[in-house]
Amino acid sequence: MSAAGYRGMGEPEFVEQTDPETVFTALSDSNRVEILQALWESDETATFSELREAVGTRDSGKFNYHLDKLVGEFVTRTDAGYELTQAGKQINGAIEAGAYTVTATIEPIELPTPCPVCGGSRTLSYADETVSVDCDSCGTVAEFGVPPSVFADCDREAIPEIAGRYLRTTFRKVTSGFCPFCDGPVEPTVRPISEVLDSHLEDTEDDLPVQTDDMPHVEYDCRRCGATPTGGLGLVCLDHPAVVSFYYDRGVDIRTESIWSVVGCPPDRQSIRTTDPLVAAVTYTADEDSITVVVDETLDTVAIERACHRIGHRVLSFVRPGLCPRS
Repeated sequence: MSAAGYRGMGEPEFVEQTDPETVFTALSDSNRVEILQALWESDETATFSELREAVGTRDSGKFNYHLDKLVGEFVTRTDAGYELTQAGKQINGAIEAGAYTVTATIEPIELPTPCPVCGGSRTLSYADETVSVDCDSCGTVAEFGVPPSVFADCDREAIPEIAGRYLRTTFRKVTSGFCPFCDGPVEPTVRPISEVLDSHLEDTEDDLPVQTDDMPHVEYDCRRCGATPTGGLGLVCLDHPAVVSFYYDRGVDIRTESIWSVVGCPPDRQSIRTTDPLVAAVTYTADEDSITVVVDETLDTVAIERACHRIGHRVLSFVRPGLCPRS
């Protein structure tokens, strides 16, 4: 079996059948890339003659040589002709996304909502396939990768909203347990933001705003490729069922709201309540009411706390009694 097989009713078996260098060497010739693109544009299956005509290669022997180099990894041969494998589709998708062929820059755009840390103005810019959101007052910076195709043919004023939707989509994949780079399994760990930044960057202590030192951050560790995407607890818990329900009951569909207006939880609404064991909390507010999601180090929900300030009513829903110290 080429990628994954089963032995009886046991665990799946994964076998690396070709080393990465050999795989990418197969893409080193422009004729082969053109064959992949021709199959991408065809109706799933194409015959040898249809492919050769689409690529424009007169020499049948030469074309067959290059096609054979792709069969197995990127192209599969069937009775009806040739089709792209999943790997072949992903290569074409990366080409269309501009990941290997396009560069783009976007000059700073002011965001409509203030910095959640200090209330200062924030700007969004784009370079080297990375969106940067910078505060001009406290120096807080958030960065995330976006392929150039995401912003192709869109108006400048729409860029912040599109970038926000892409970020949210990426984190939904991560919080569902998949690495955004290799699709491998990820495991979350909740830590103070100062520890997360210290493990990712050098000499960050002097640049980190003092009021954010103890803010909880979530680091996802991919067990396959080793990538460690990170995000604030406020972003990670935004799609928590209790949070979605809390806003929906107040006439807000938080799933469709601009991420820039909801993701920036101020430092006083995020905290690490205890360190041994680690318990962290993030609070969301609407109509003078609030809901607080309390989690442990593994991001499991410890408790949900609800407060209705208009009537002075407070409800605590303990998911795991004994692990929910009050702030």
